[in-house]
Amino acid sequence: MDYKTLVFGCSGTIGLEFINANRGKNKNILYYSRKKPKKLSKRLWRYIDLDKKINNVPKKVNKIFFFSSPYYKLDNLKKRKYLKELSWLKKIRNKTNTKIFIYLSSGSIYLKNHPVGTAKLACEKYLINNSNYDYLQIWRPYNLISNENLNLSDHFHNLLIKIFCIDGKKIHCFHGSANDVRGYSSALKFCKSLINKSNLFKSFIYEYGNSNTVRVEQIANIFKKIFEDIFKNEIKYDFNSNILDINTIKSNKVVKSFDTKESSYSIIKKYYLSKIKLYEK
Repeated sequence: MDYKTLVFGCSGTIGLEFINANRGKNKNILYYSRKKPKKLSKRLWRYIDLDKKINNVPKKVNKIFFFSSPYYKLDNLKKRKYLKELSWLKKIRNKTNTKIFIYLSSGSIYLKNHPVGTAKLACEKYLINNSNYDYLQIWRPYNLISNENLNLSDHFHNLLIKIFCIDGKKIHCFHGSANDVRGYSSALKFCKSLINKSNLFKSFIYEYGNSNTVRVEQIANIFKKIFEDIFKNEIKYDFNSNILDINTIKSNKVVKSFDTKESSYSIIKKYYLSKIKLYEK
């Protein structure tokens, strides 16, 4: 089979929504991950462990989408595992050539000394300074939400599920401020934009996010209402800081931005309506 596109990291949040966005158009795409997504046929998927020696990749293709990254877990943050991603990129660059390389970075590159942001920025610099691709496309998304991935990250919206649905706690005090701000965007819509822009023969860096924000306390209140309606049990929470953290897209004169202006409130409510029911006994 003459595959024209390779996708690395197809079993995570973005990889799964990428598959959805390409529904009916996957026949010339070869997907790589350690775990095979159920919705992919064996013909379109190959096992890969980027921590080990790799040999089973085509030497030349038209496009590469690189979504592989250590998962967002508190243990990974503490152990600073995210710098592994740079070695993964180097392996792929040395094994296969492509005209267009699409790299999934992160809005966290703007956060001082953030383990994910530091690693992503190092990867960006490597690609910009060392790649031999005709076109390099870098995306810096903020707070993408998807119902596809059952492996919960340690982002705040998932910590609520872990603490109250899985661990069964009734009371919890969160690190951070109740007035922290988040702007959520649909991961599926992001993937559709990413795919469309990949058909342009040009290099760029784009930020992708949502200025229509929601406060962390509002997120917790949405979760609380849905949780208590389903489980008929009351939960309580508090926050231990007054220092404000705003994690959303900002106006940037240097880098082009996509502001989705979606309803963060509606996105997170829809997410909880689908997720919390999975833990109903």
